[in-house]
Amino acid sequence: MDIQQRLDRFFEEIQKEDFLNMRGLGNEVPYFIFDYNPEHELIVRQSIRYFVNRVPLRIQVLNLLEMVIELFADIGLEGLKQYEEEYGTEGLFDALRPVIEEEKIVDNIADAAKEAQIVFITGIGSVFPLIRAHELLNQLHPRVTDVPVVLFYPGTYTGQGLSLFNRFESNGYYRAFSI
Repeated sequence: MDIQQRLDRFFEEIQKEDFLNMRGLGNEVPYFIFDYNPEHELIVRQSIRYFVNRVPLRIQVLNLLEMVIELFADIGLEGLKQYEEEYGTEGLFDALRPVIEEEKIVDNIADAAKEAQIVFITGIGSVFPLIRAHELLNQLHPRVTDVPVVLFYPGTYTGQGLSLFNRFESNGYYRAFSI
């Protein structure tokens, strides 16, 4: 099945009442991972925009890169770029990690979920290695349990672990359903 067929089937499935009401999850968290070949990133982005604008559901699309940039709005992109030039990429990451790890992103996702029927999380590849999918989902676990959360993942999810870009293995993660 090609990527567009998978996306069409996915978008069809998530509109069903059983999905929206989280039936059949057996008391598991309503987390889903839509994994895809990283070369299909632009097709996935375009399909999400197309779908969200055409269905009568309250879908919150949260892009992690945009959320990180928003956290540092007071410094701005130029300030971050200047900091990286002065201290290097690792120095920049070391400076950013404590702010990101304060769970502000998780708080923002939890707040957005209150107004949604479904939450789509995109951009995990853009924020690697600052934010890792398994860590984000683990932090969300106690906070967002009443709406389905779909992480769009450019890589592979085996049901036991994640491999970003089909190159970087992460710690095991098994709580999400492959969709």
